[in-house]
Amino acid sequence: MTKENSQTELTFKLPSFEGPLDLLLHLIKQNEMDIYDIPIAKITSQYIESLKQMQSLKLDIAGEYLVMAAMLLNIKSKMLLPNEKEQMELAESDFQEDPRELLVKQLLLHKCYQEAAENLQVAAAERSLNYTREELTPPDDIQQQQLSAEGLDVQLLTQALQRLLLQKEISKPQKRVINSEKYTIKDEIKNIRQLLQSTKEPILFSDLFKQNVDLEKIVTVFLAVLELNKRAEVHLEQKQTLGPLYLKSEVKSYVSESS
Repeated sequence: MTKENSQTELTFKLPSFEGPLDLLLHLIKQNEMDIYDIPIAKITSQYIESLKQMQSLKLDIAGEYLVMAAMLLNIKSKMLLPNEKEQMELAESDFQEDPRELLVKQLLLHKCYQEAAENLQVAAAERSLNYTREELTPPDDIQQQQLSAEGLDVQLLTQALQRLLLQKEISKPQKRVINSEKYTIKDEIKNIRQLLQSTKEPILFSDLFKQNVDLEKIVTVFLAVLELNKRAEVHLEQKQTLGPLYLKSEVKSYVSESS
């Protein structure tokens, strides 16, 4: 071949197929096949047809493509015509090893590398849009001073920075929200007294609460009951362990809250 012919010769590159596994993944995706259950006869015929098309375009086919073709034909033959030894082994065992298992593992691993490469390409494309400014030369008239190594301690500088940040945090205005009380012990004591006076009979502790009562109400009523029991105005009675708790009035007339 002359020098002139070598310069005008065209070289083809298929960016989608960097190897036989790339070609197989392309065929599986194109035909919407399940990678875990590859129809080996169909994929083998399409793979060999792709190799023939490469040859018709006078493209050099690497040896790895031919090795993959031989592997596919071997798997196809095992699935279609199991030998006598394999038949005996299958008769003795219920477990049948899938000849496609090794191929599926190779395809899954190659797919992971393929997706990682695509992600890196996207990241590289995004980074290429950024421009890093070169370091500027300091003006000649600027006064530059260097820190003296004597008495310089990184730990002291770190502590000084921490004190500065803490001082700035403390100097921030503090905001607090104060909510008014929804319930008071004084009001609940009054309600319990009125209930006991109106019924003249012991009442259930659970009757002091309505349905869907909030936690703040429960705690306030509980504290009011304890306070009345402390003043000996209410007697608590429980006839059996973990049974209902009753409130019984100990006095017939109550002293006013102010006394």
